[in-house]
Amino acid sequence: MSLIIALPRERRPGERRVALDPSRVERLAQAGIKVRIEADCGHFASFHDDHYQDVDVCNSFADVVRDADIVAKVVCPTLEEITHLKPGSVLICIMSAFQHLQEVEHLRRADITVLAMDHMPRTTRAQPMDALSSQATVAGYKAALLAAELSPRLFPMLTTAAGTIRPARVLVIGAGVAGLQAIATARRLGAQVEAYDVRRAAKEQIESLGARMVDTGVEVEGAGGFARSLRKDERQKQHDVLADHMARAHVVICAASIPGRRAPRIITEDMVNGMLPESVIVDVAAGSGGNCELTRAGEHYHHNDTLIVGPLNLPSHGAVNASEMYSRNVHGMLELIVRDNAVVLDNEDDIIRRCIICHAKQINHAPTADLLEYVHTPFGGMAQTGALQSGAAPKDAESKITLRSIEKPDDSSIDWLEEPEDLSDILDESTNENRVSAVLQDDTQELPEAVGPGPNLDESLVTTDSLQSDSALEAEPQGPVSATDGVLAEDGGEQMPSEDKATVDDLTLIDGVGPALQERLYAFGFNNFEDIASLDAQGVEKLAVQLELEDEVEKQAWPAQASALMQERDK
Repeated sequence: MSLIIALPRERRPGERRVALDPSRVERLAQAGIKVRIEADCGHFASFHDDHYQDVDVCNSFADVVRDADIVAKVVCPTLEEITHLKPGSVLICIMSAFQHLQEVEHLRRADITVLAMDHMPRTTRAQPMDALSSQATVAGYKAALLAAELSPRLFPMLTTAAGTIRPARVLVIGAGVAGLQAIATARRLGAQVEAYDVRRAAKEQIESLGARMVDTGVEVEGAGGFARSLRKDERQKQHDVLADHMARAHVVICAASIPGRRAPRIITEDMVNGMLPESVIVDVAAGSGGNCELTRAGEHYHHNDTLIVGPLNLPSHGAVNASEMYSRNVHGMLELIVRDNAVVLDNEDDIIRRCIICHAKQINHAPTADLLEYVHTPFGGMAQTGALQSGAAPKDAESKITLRSIEKPDDSSIDWLEEPEDLSDILDESTNENRVSAVLQDDTQELPEAVGPGPNLDESLVTTDSLQSDSALEAEPQGPVSATDGVLAEDGGEQMPSEDKATVDDLTLIDGVGPALQERLYAFGFNNFEDIASLDAQGVEKLAVQLELEDEVEKQAWPAQASALMQERDK
């Protein structure tokens, strides 16, 4: 029997895109895969039903998904749509799980396997499937055009008989894919553009587009593009510098994002108060909370003399090209999971493991499991508590004191890290032994989530020496923490670091290793300088693959640096 892929019409308000365009459906048909489409599924993206060849056209969502093995959508289905999906089928979409927890729960109960296109790892192999990047390209372009339309000033410099018009000054905050596209578009329109990002690696990209990098004097990025949260003094310094640049800008485009989490608040009310009259703020992150604290999602709002715009679903405003790009992303995923006319989910494939939200009535994505208060079950593995033999189970008293294998958030896809209320006491730790013992003695306290063991250790043999504390993250999920001098005690106070410096070294002393990357090294069992100094050429190559880096480990000579630091430490 032929595999059936269903292509329904998107029903969420304002959604104009379609998950597969006619060219990709034609390729699927040539591969012997049966495709069913819902009538007018691509109408708003200018793809009409007669453009789709060799397909069955259905008149309702229920008809198109009936007995379908795979359902391809752009965004998360509605609760009513979920009731029509076949148990055991695969749903491919941009899930935005943290915003659709109720839908995730219903999909889990319905035994639907969810492959979230917004959880794609940032690796070379995954690039053709990177839906976040493809859609952010459209969002950044449309944000710049929207800003140009709403601003009472012209973007380019014009020399006319009536005199010279100076170019508009544009400030772009966040130089991810959307931010870079906004910079490029504003520059093409002739504006004078500045841009800011917490990652120093973004400087080269910003300047290559003809913009000027705003230097706040705060650098919080290590190798691989990772960032850490800002300390209180760093946040104040960033605030002061950005406020000064905003006071001279005619347009501010906010494009700082955290995939899978709420957008960071960067622009405060006092910064808006200092802006020029008739200035414009376009907050691309409005749909996930906004970068400006005054943003109202989906609204145009005047604060004093500044227009603050919170556009929703900007990629849908460029539905034709956005659909074409997303269609290529989905087709790449289909090529990965469809083999010999059947769905094959390889639990050894990093892309599949990262993208699966739920499967076989289990929650396989750790952050989503935490939000739903379920024990996380890694895809292809069993829950560490042994409590999930049939269906997901909420965390209970027993599971709270049991070591769990926690999949770390996809740090490689982080564009910007959210800033907690107070980072003055976010601290690194050298041992968890006392803390684990205290929790095990009191089963009313939840054991801090632990990263997995080193590459050569069995997960059932995790020791306290291989754990990296997430105590600061438990209070407010923020991503990697910065390294200072102590750890947070159970009561929230500061606990003095252990005297045993040989157990865990401060790996951030190695050039190119930031706090986020240090945590990943700990997760792979590299706890001290000796572990890195002993790496041979093959070990260096393997470590680079594990950390999803290019050749930074070799170029920056981590083993040699570690050897030197080890000798200095032991003096």
